Amino acid sequence: MTKLENPVLPKNDYIEAVRNSCNELYLESDKDNTIKISNEHIDQFIEEMKTNDFESFGKYYDTNNPLKVPLKFDTLEEELNFVALNSLLAFGSGWRDELHEACNRGAANTIKFGIISMHISKMAYGTINHMAGLTITDISSIFQIPLLGEEKQNENMPGVTVSTQHCLREFAEKIQYSFHKTAQDLKKNGYRSLAQFIMFLINSTKNEVNRAEVILKGIVNVLSVFQDSAIINGKEVFIFKKAQLLVYTLHKAFHKKYPLFNIKGIENLTIFADNVIPTVLIKLGVLVPSSQVFKAIENKENMAKSNMDVKLRAASIVACERIVKKLKSQNISFMNNEILETDIDTYLWNLGKEEKYRDLIRIVNKDTIFY
Repeated sequence: MTKLENPVLPKNDYIEAVRNSCNELYLESDKDNTIKISNEHIDQFIEEMKTNDFESFGKYYDTNNPLKVPLKFDTLEEELNFVALNSLLAFGSGWRDELHEACNRGAANTIKFGIISMHISKMAYGTINHMAGLTITDISSIFQIPLLGEEKQNENMPGVTVSTQHCLREFAEKIQYSFHKTAQDLKKNGYRSLAQFIMFLINSTKNEVNRAEVILKGIVNVLSVFQDSAIINGKEVFIFKKAQLLVYTLHKAFHKKYPLFNIKGIENLTIFADNVIPTVLIKLGVLVPSSQVFKAIENKENMAKSNMDVKLRAASIVACERIVKKLKSQNISFMNNEILETDIDTYLWNLGKEEKYRDLIRIVNKDTIFY
């Protein structure tokens, strides 16, 4: 899903818009046999989850907290900026192979490395002045992303070599764009930092019954880099992966320490559909792509124009909703807690990092800033 020049936004409930639009898109994919969801393999997945009294599931339960890092934060503002940037920059999966080759780390670890570097270097990260002032050279230095490729001989000048542009420069430019656009959006709405914006949302929604929904809407409406939407076959599709992730991690990271961050309605969030979840669901047999789609994945085709990645992400949201509904219908819980879609997300995402799944070829979209 690429950035839209004039993004569409839901007219009413944003979380429900994600569910409804993804379900409608999946039904089209199911009808034309592009992608199908196997209920039989959903049952098998649930049985596998229950193996050894949820041993594998329990290993990753409640682990989705970006503040589990060996860092000291002097203020809540620093912590909020760290969490916000971790969600805002949660993209780059399409550059996974190139990042591993050049940096020996994937997209998620590249981003986390950069944010930790900014913290250790005592930069004023998360503020509009810092974000707006970042040059492409700064991005390269902070995130350790190369801008220059191999040196080649100049055809017109024997003995003279010229540096080529590294393929990862485009990824670095997308990071820079995300910083600059966020600074512009915050300034336009009267905020000096991500932390100040978040505290406004937290304080102004404390009496809301479905607080997660209102906070999500606030994030998406103000910050362009969270507007994860598309128009496919004339229909609007919403995923809001990064925005939902931010709402969730604000709750996870802070609610035990600061009761004001106990966000009601957090259980209504969908999974945070990226490239990992569909890949694992395909391996598990829950998602069944057509041979043509599977071939496109295997060939690592850039799906920016075909929107096939959007269809796979949407189908993964529908599949995980079905998994949770089936768990609920069978009264299956974990540690006396209802298993939520966000729990399934955490489990599947971590499975994707295990040896059995780590080398699977994932869907690719090099044009997106949304996953």
